[in-house]
Amino acid sequence: ICSITGQMHGIVLLAKDGSLLRKVITWADFRAIEEITEIESYLSQETIVQITGSPGVPMMPGPKILWIKKYEPHVYYQIKKLLFPKDYIGYIMTGEIATDPSDASNTMFYNCVKRQWDEALCNICAVPMEILPPVKSADTILGLVTHSFATKSLIPAGTPVIIGGGDMPTTVIGTGIIYDIDIGFSLGTAGTVFRLAPHLQEDVLGKIFYYSHVLEHMLISMGTCPGSLNINWFDKQVVRSSFEQGEIVGNINQTQILKPPDLYFMPFLSGTGSPYMDYEPKGAFLRLSSHHNQEDLRLAIYEGVSYSLKQSFELLMVGRPPVEKVFIGGGGSYNKYWLQVLANIIGLPLITLKEKDVAVIGAAILGGYVANWFDSIKAGTKLFVKEDEQIFPQPESVYNYKDGYKTYLKLSKMVVDDSIINK
Repeated sequence: ICSITGQMHGIVLLAKDGSLLRKVITWADFRAIEEITEIESYLSQETIVQITGSPGVPMMPGPKILWIKKYEPHVYYQIKKLLFPKDYIGYIMTGEIATDPSDASNTMFYNCVKRQWDEALCNICAVPMEILPPVKSADTILGLVTHSFATKSLIPAGTPVIIGGGDMPTTVIGTGIIYDIDIGFSLGTAGTVFRLAPHLQEDVLGKIFYYSHVLEHMLISMGTCPGSLNINWFDKQVVRSSFEQGEIVGNINQTQILKPPDLYFMPFLSGTGSPYMDYEPKGAFLRLSSHHNQEDLRLAIYEGVSYSLKQSFELLMVGRPPVEKVFIGGGGSYNKYWLQVLANIIGLPLITLKEKDVAVIGAAILGGYVANWFDSIKAGTKLFVKEDEQIFPQPESVYNYKDGYKTYLKLSKMVVDDSIINK
């Protein structure tokens, strides 16, 4: 069995002959800001959230297709099929086309309650229904590896390939989150915090994202902000070093982490994510002084991302059962300095995992389930998701960060409101 996962929100456009019409527009591309305003002139943000579970934001495929129609009509009118990254891989492997509810629910034109494409939103986003892939369960066999792909990949021809899930739901599985009393963090290019949810929750709608899980009748509630993107930018553009996964760059020590914060970083290099859902604000160091050095700036970035994730963490706690365990994975979880800062800011122990690349582990578990290696996803996580160590919060730092968090909330709202930048 082959199992597939891949980045979400990206769009792959195929011509009639199956060739690519243009380069993929990835999730991190926010060109379609004006198109969001146009869509909301037809359907309110509140209605969009009720249908899709998530606010309309420019990273979604819906506004990007509208942008292509306006600015690349020569591409738009040749579109035969719209795919998402992992589904394009499945198409290349098998020649078959389909997607799963998790990737579909990241589009802004899928009804995550009814679990079907929403015709009204498709019309508003200029997405013809006939170009959309059929939506099937992630554990469905998409097709068999073709002979042509077998010669390129060395995967035997005839090997079954399942549709698979987007990297968010496979991350959830690979982090070991199978109960709604647990919460997971993933520190990748984007920092995310996620929790299973049985249904949409009115009092946090529009402030977090809701996506369909690969598991039937379950949603993923999620908050996000740019994560390692901020740190990689600092290392490459400011420090001028080459960041390698697992490498600890700089010389942050426990004394620095324990001192009261006096420098603040707004981690908005690609907008804010939740809870503001505003992709126009820019990043900033605030309260910067001549005594601050490179290590102070790096620590402020760790803190800024962690503060932002705490905002989402608190939203995932609203009206929900108390949290029992907090798991963490992703490339950033190699960095124990960052993990210690996050634990201190959240105020709860973080459970790290032996395998940090959790999305791949989740995809493997899904494939193993289809192959009958075990009788449930839960059983698969018990076999393959292994805890490593716990990062406990440091009481003195927890106390200091409570005040630091309050200051961050005030400063971040000022930046989002443009009261510092434009006035």
